[in-house]
Amino acid sequence: MRSKDGCGIIISLAISGTILLSMVASASAITYDDLATFGLTLDEFNTVRSSESPNDFGGLASKGEQDQLWWDATDFEYEVAMSHADDKAFTSSGYHPYLICSTAPGLSGTQREENITLMFQTTPGVSASHFYTGGNLFINNETISCGVIRAFNDTIYKVYDANPTAVNYMSSNPLHPSMKMAENTVEILESWFDAESGDPADIITTGGADDTGSSDRIQVNVMGLLMVLCPGVQEFGETDDVPDDQIATDILNFVTEDGGNTVKELSFYHHRVNGMDGDTAVFTERMNQWSEAITKVNSWTNDDGSNLCLDNVITDTMVFQVEKQVLEVNSKLSFWEADKLVESLGMTVEDSETCIWYMTYGLALSPLVCAMETKTKVKTLCSDGTSDLSQCPVESSPPPPTDNSSNRRMGGANYGLVNTIAMAFVVTVLVANGLL
Repeated sequence: MRSKDGCGIIISLAISGTILLSMVASASAITYDDLATFGLTLDEFNTVRSSESPNDFGGLASKGEQDQLWWDATDFEYEVAMSHADDKAFTSSGYHPYLICSTAPGLSGTQREENITLMFQTTPGVSASHFYTGGNLFINNETISCGVIRAFNDTIYKVYDANPTAVNYMSSNPLHPSMKMAENTVEILESWFDAESGDPADIITTGGADDTGSSDRIQVNVMGLLMVLCPGVQEFGETDDVPDDQIATDILNFVTEDGGNTVKELSFYHHRVNGMDGDTAVFTERMNQWSEAITKVNSWTNDDGSNLCLDNVITDTMVFQVEKQVLEVNSKLSFWEADKLVESLGMTVEDSETCIWYMTYGLALSPLVCAMETKTKVKTLCSDGTSDLSQCPVESSPPPPTDNSSNRRMGGANYGLVNTIAMAFVVTVLVANGLL
């Protein structure tokens, strides 16, 4: 947590197996501008979770610029938490996820969590419906315990305002996309796009690949994303069990609604890169890459609201399905079928990759999602590369690569990656109790 001139608070936090906090607090009232000072710095956050944050916020000329950029992002997320709450009223999408850490000495993780929960419950103006806790801690040791909550509007401000000594032991960081993405998420996806030899799409079995012993099928490894949903997503409001289809639809709509404008307007990266914080405001190359994907996909929106990426790729070819505690988003298409789709849409390989980058960022930006990482799984296809297993031709072979698919290596032959659309793109979302 950082010190801020004029607010009467000096906080030092050193994490090297031990966290030390000291504070000198004045009687002055807490303001909204103070909230960012109560959060973990980038260096401190890196000690409790390995994420994409060092890459998204790294590479600047000085550590001072890096720290300022991190604080600016935190300030932006607090503004989003309140403005988006106003727009969405008391819908699930109107709640924002936060990382809450406690360093209260001499307590167990359970006791720290109980103390934090009690503080929220007894804060004036905060009702039980204003926040959801996970009931689990993703890090817990002698010095620090951290978990994720979702809270409505200015709930965090009210808690600090009513409990000014909480800055001694409680930190709060609104989660933004890089904090949710596990370390190497981008690197793994880039390797997939580059389609180097031995990549995850290699055919792993041929002939008799399925349980029936049929010789007309193959099995391939396919890339996907594994995401943990935030607390209260399944038990929102007065509903004990939110319908699975509603959860899936809410996430899909967030990513695709309004021609991509929702993602654009709620993205700190897009605001920063496009000069909305002033022409001299610094940003990183990684932020610029994410922003470019947002800008490009948004530019594909036609006057009638249609958009090739949002409609024809994400909405039409991805299947969002919740089963038990898992949400899977699978492509309906095989690699080869996706080649044909991309060609029919007049898209390039670069366009299809941009669409997947946009979708990845949009999913991480969703207020229903609290963590993301990559994952591979096995998918069964017909031996000619098609996905309808009821129509597999007998003893056929995968089709030769098309002109726009020379950079995908599969089973010794090159096949198109263009189906980053379909990588047989599998997004698996585990609905856990707030665990990162």
